[in-house]
Amino acid sequence: MRKIFIILAAALSFAACDNDSPTHDGIAPKLTLTSESSIWFEAEGGEGVITYTLENPVKGVKLKATPSVEWITDITVGDSITYLVAANDSEEDRRGTITVEYDKESFSVSIMQRANLDIDVQFTGQYLVGSLYYDKVEGTDAYSYNLIISDKGMNQSGNLYDDASYYIFDLYAATPAENGVAVIPNGEYSLGIEKKAGIINDGNSYLVKTTSSGTTKLRYSKLRFVVSDNKIEAFITLENDEVHYVKYEGSLAIDYYQADNNSGYSTLQRDYYFDINDGLFVGAYVGNMYYSGADTCQVYLFEELDLETGEEFGDEFQLDLQLPRGSKDICGTYTPGTTAGHFLIGTMEDLGGGQFMQTNTWYMTAGYLDFAPLVNGTITIEKDENDLYTFTIDCVDDEGHKISGKFRGTGQFTEW
Repeated sequence: MRKIFIILAAALSFAACDNDSPTHDGIAPKLTLTSESSIWFEAEGGEGVITYTLENPVKGVKLKATPSVEWITDITVGDSITYLVAANDSEEDRRGTITVEYDKESFSVSIMQRANLDIDVQFTGQYLVGSLYYDKVEGTDAYSYNLIISDKGMNQSGNLYDDASYYIFDLYAATPAENGVAVIPNGEYSLGIEKKAGIINDGNSYLVKTTSSGTTKLRYSKLRFVVSDNKIEAFITLENDEVHYVKYEGSLAIDYYQADNNSGYSTLQRDYYFDINDGLFVGAYVGNMYYSGADTCQVYLFEELDLETGEEFGDEFQLDLQLPRGSKDICGTYTPGTTAGHFLIGTMEDLGGGQFMQTNTWYMTAGYLDFAPLVNGTITIEKDENDLYTFTIDCVDDEGHKISGKFRGTGQFTEW
């Protein structure tokens, strides 16, 4: 009988050893990362900390932390995990991981480090202004944030100060405003031509530098834009090959732009398509009348206009286009918003006594038999070598009707 007990005890002991998941009081350990799962370091490197929780630890089992690359060193495991990141002497970003293991439980932390760039300009922004249009950009799942980081801000009239720098970013994110408050979403954004989440559109993003004698505009050729809590960092290579490091710390809340009245002014009953040739237009430069840091050009398109009598026929459009300060070039693509590269959506001004006037961006017919505010979509303007302009309008009104087509014509511009 004693021999049988010995054999049974040995068998039970072997079965326990064969279970390679130790337990504490019958409950398996649980390892949880409580700090960020990805961490950026500047080129000079430094010390990092990983925090975690460990539930149901088992006596004799130790926590391990293993780096995937040689430039992550001096790992110390205790109540938290500390490590060192060596300086990056290369001109390329680099990435590594630290894998933390406890028995079968594990997690990994991505360690990313900036390249050792030769910074020409280090710029600390004192002011952030911008706007978020209330709806998604047409045809995308992204929202358009328009930002300006500067050292002097704007004066009481909304104009740019002399001898100042204004870094402009046309940022697209998947996150809208919440409860009427627009805060620039955390994340990393890169330069691109698509208007989708995670992209800063290169067509409407640039540096404006002002002097007493005028302004200069420099496009970005490379950009890494990083947003964290109350902080923005931008690593910019300009078209002249200068490298700028831009930093802003403070509130990331911006204006949330929405039409005052969007209850349905349109008289249209269905979608409307047009194709107009030999039209006429007038463009009026009216300055920074909306105090948004952009100059407005109000463009009026006429399918047919008798210049002698002033009589109008056919379709008409009123477009409020937002241009960079000082610009007189309306060519480009515009989406709804308040800053450069956008159009102001159609609204109605109450003149009192039951009288109203259409303002901003509208479709209408001569005599106002039909009219509709343009509240979303795109307006693209091109010009050929003979100064023939093509306006491609692909928008919707406040009742959801599609208004799209091309207007081709010539015109003139004036200062108001």
